[in-house]
Amino acid sequence: MQYFISRNSNTSQFIQINLKLHCFFNEKINLQLAAWRPGRYELANYAQKIRGFEVFFKGNKISWTKKTKDLWQFESSEEGVYEIHYEFYTNQMDAGGSWSDESQLYLNFGNFIFEISGREKTSVEISIDTPQDFLTATALPSKSKNLWLAESYQHLIDSPLLASQNPQHYEYQASNTKFHLWFNGEIHFEVEQLIETFSSFTKCQIEAFGEFPAEDYHFIFQLLPYKHYHGVEHQFSTVITFGPAESLANPIQLRELIGVSSHELYHFWNVCRIRPKGITPYNLAKEVYLDSGLVLEGVTTYMGDLVLMQSGYFSLEEYCGEILDKLLQKEFNSFGWQNQSIVASSLDLWLDGYKIGIPDKKVSIYNRGALISLCLDLMLIKNSSSLSHVMREMWLGFGKRGIGYELADFERLVGNKLDNEMKFKNFFNQFVFGTEDLLPLLKALLMEFGVEITDTFDKNDPLLHDFGIKMVEGKVKLIHPISDAYQKLMLEDRILQIGMSDMTMSLENPEKGLLFVVERYGRKVDVQLEPEKLKVYPKLISKIKETNKLTELWAGKGR
Repeated sequence: MQYFISRNSNTSQFIQINLKLHCFFNEKINLQLAAWRPGRYELANYAQKIRGFEVFFKGNKISWTKKTKDLWQFESSEEGVYEIHYEFYTNQMDAGGSWSDESQLYLNFGNFIFEISGREKTSVEISIDTPQDFLTATALPSKSKNLWLAESYQHLIDSPLLASQNPQHYEYQASNTKFHLWFNGEIHFEVEQLIETFSSFTKCQIEAFGEFPAEDYHFIFQLLPYKHYHGVEHQFSTVITFGPAESLANPIQLRELIGVSSHELYHFWNVCRIRPKGITPYNLAKEVYLDSGLVLEGVTTYMGDLVLMQSGYFSLEEYCGEILDKLLQKEFNSFGWQNQSIVASSLDLWLDGYKIGIPDKKVSIYNRGALISLCLDLMLIKNSSSLSHVMREMWLGFGKRGIGYELADFERLVGNKLDNEMKFKNFFNQFVFGTEDLLPLLKALLMEFGVEITDTFDKNDPLLHDFGIKMVEGKVKLIHPISDAYQKLMLEDRILQIGMSDMTMSLENPEKGLLFVVERYGRKVDVQLEPEKLKVYPKLISKIKETNKLTELWAGKGR
């Protein structure tokens, strides 16, 4: 089958698509558009961006029907080449979307390419009409200029493409693979230093898994003039959107870019090849419920950061202060862990996606998953193994062989390396399938390796620590459930005035409580809070007490 993609207007953001398909006599053709995309387990319903769908045979329109919201069907009255014409609106600039303007054409084919029943493994030829001076970044094999060939539908949707006026291209070699860096947008950092960092963490990851089964791999960066942060993994490439581009002159922001790049490269093995049974292969027509968010994103988040330590990019102190402390703070500023396990939160991605959702309902498979992974790694290291060893076995037993795993398989591989079976089973029951407080265990395990987690309270923020109220830009954004405020204030209340009940005391000495005047959905409301000294929402800080132990743990010795 052949796809021809063009643009009548570069700035309308519509692309015109012409699919040529050879059909046999009296064949029923089902054209299924993806309802979601790999790497994001929520419905996207790309069909809402399609217009002008028509089917032609020998220049004449033929009838078709729509069977579901994203399934089109027609019948061939005789053998020959049928043409399907439609337009797709490319107005989503992120790592999983598609975008068109005067300077570029950026396509994720899973947004608009059909999976055709019975032809899932048929090769797909893609011809794209772009200006002569455009350069193209993609992992798709090229047949000639502006012509590419995918082995199958699954290969095509896993191969994003960027055609642009002036993408800057660099390369580095690791093991037997050539790694390509494509930057679309302004560069505000030293490229050579970045390449050195990428080369180091790439080699570290390849060493951990033992191989990198690809001749080429492409990092495709969209460096944007506005704030953005997103990355999506693919079989032989990744797209990362980041902005504002000029912020990358700041080393702290550059660390964010390097961090997401390491994360997405780890996905080369974990998710792109080490996959749960439910997505081996992908079925993009409907929800595929997965309970393995811990492995998919939790392990990847933890290992993607840890490998930057092991490759020398982070110091031990920087890891604790910039990575670990953020994970801890994010996890324990919420009480979602009291209400939903990480397994249930993984399943519920299909319910409320990646939004924060209602207060304290769920946990992040990334954030809590990384902390659970840290605990598992510490437990494994105490038994002369590591989480890296487990993931290598996941690669050899499942990913390399193309076999889907179940969460129980991961649990079994971890359990095989621990000497206390009951303690291990309790861990999974309490923290993976259950809703126990992870912090006491984290503190105990880290202390064994010379890292102390302390609780501190900022005396300049009594509203947060004493009354359990967090304000952002004058609005209530967080209320502790044991506070008096939980009974009297609402999220999104706008605070107009704070004063003491007798109007003589100061916020620093609220012995008689607080009087709030708030705007609540257009109404002014007076709120009297009882005096409290709750000591809630502590700031969690990790301190290195014994550097040698931590060096042995995180510098990669014996891993």
